[in-house]
This record gives sequence, structure tokens and C-alpha cells, in this order.
Amino acid sequence: MEHFGGKVAIVTGAARGLGRDYARFFAEDGAAVALADVNSEGVRDAAKELASSGATALGIECDVTDLRSAEGLAERVAKELGRIDILVNNAGIWGDLDMRRGVLETDPDYWDFVMGVNLKGAWLCTRAVVPAMRAQRRGRIVNMSSIGSRMAAGVYGVSKLAMHQLTFASASEVAADGITINGVAPGTIYNEATQRQVPREAFEQLVQGNLIQRAGTSRDMYGAIRWLASDDAEWVTGQTIYVNGGRFSLF
Repeated sequence: MEHFGGKVAIVTGAARGLGRDYARFFAEDGAAVALADVNSEGVRDAAKELASSGATALGIECDVTDLRSAEGLAERVAKELGRIDILVNNAGIWGDLDMRRGVLETDPDYWDFVMGVNLKGAWLCTRAVVPAMRAQRRGRIVNMSSIGSRMAAGVYGVSKLAMHQLTFASASEVAADGITINGVAPGTIYNEATQRQVPREAFEQLVQGNLIQRAGTSRDMYGAIRWLASDDAEWVTGQTIYVNGGRFSLF
């Protein structure tokens, strides 16, 4: 039985990396998927790849930091796929950040850029999909945070900790409408962004701090996303789940 048969999921930041994997997993679970990304060519290629395997998939260019773009994404998905059941706010800036740089040393324009993508983007996309979810009296929104929210990780860490409050505050406003909003905070994952940001040896040292002695995978993250997006989690909202192999120490 298809876990999300008849459901429509939107995944932002889906042109590559984890977002592209999440979109593929939703499609494998039977959902129609809208892949959104500012990288128009990349996201359309990702959607074509899914469609070639028999999935229903749309690749949509979207700048999550722009209200009209976010609203246009929701409008197109509702029009072409008929409904919006799930939103995964995955779009974010990480791979090119110097997270060791203190927040007091961060250029104000760069601060605005990171907060715009990582926090404002999730806020705008949530605002954009809520009307459709309210109309159908059901919706599942999952915000992607990070273990960086518990570290001195510069503006990135600030943006991801702020995501927790956005998750809780917005969840409190839509619970009566049958909409749940939760977060997933990944730990050490050796993905495309990590490979650009962290030398392999340094990454392996980070993994040693996990209770479960391996790096996480996109499939590990999707397990939590999948549950939060399902009917099994209909009494869970406003929560952020750390999926990190048991790592909670600061570094």
C-alpha cells in the first residue's frame, strides 16, 4: 500500500542534495511531488528524473525569500496537482558558510541573507500553503532545523534555533485547522554540502561524538519526516525532533 497515495507533497531546496532525496522518497511512497528551488534548471531536471520513473512530479522555480514567489508556488501546486497535503521546508544555506565565525563578526548583509533563506523562507512558504490546507482541514508541515541550533555555529546556528520558535509559534496558530507543524534537526550527515564544508578527517572526528557510530543519511532524516507527515503523528505538533545518532554535546 502506498503510504502517501493521493497526497501532494512540496519539498523546497529540492534541486540537489537532501531535498532531492526527500522528493524521491515521497514519490516512492506514492505522493505526487512538487520540487521547488531557486535553481530552475536543476529542479526541473530533478522533476524529470522522477517523472521518468513513473512519479507525478513538478519542478518549480521558487525563491523562498520572496512572498510572491512562495505564493506562486502554492497556487501552481494547488492548481496543477489539486491539493497541498505536505510541505517540507528544506531550503537553506549551509554548505558555503563559515560556522566558526562568531555572530558578532558577521557582515550585516550576509546575516540578512542567511536568515532570509533559512528562516524567512520557511515562514513565507508556510504562510503560502496554509490557506489550501485550511480549506481541506488537513496539512502537515515539516521544518528542517539542524544540530547547529545547539552549537555556537554562527548565524547559521541562530537561524536554525529561531526555526524552533517559528515551528512552535506557527503550530499554535493552525492546530484547530487540522494542520500540524513540526521540525526535524539532523545531525552529522556526509552529504554534498558537508563534503564542501568539512574535511573528511574532521567529519569522522565529529561522528565519533555520536552514540550511534556512523554518519546519518537522507533516509534516516526521511524516516522522521515521513512519520511527522503521516496520520500516525496527527497528535504531534510544535515539536522539533533531533535525528542525530544521539549527539547532544556542544563543539
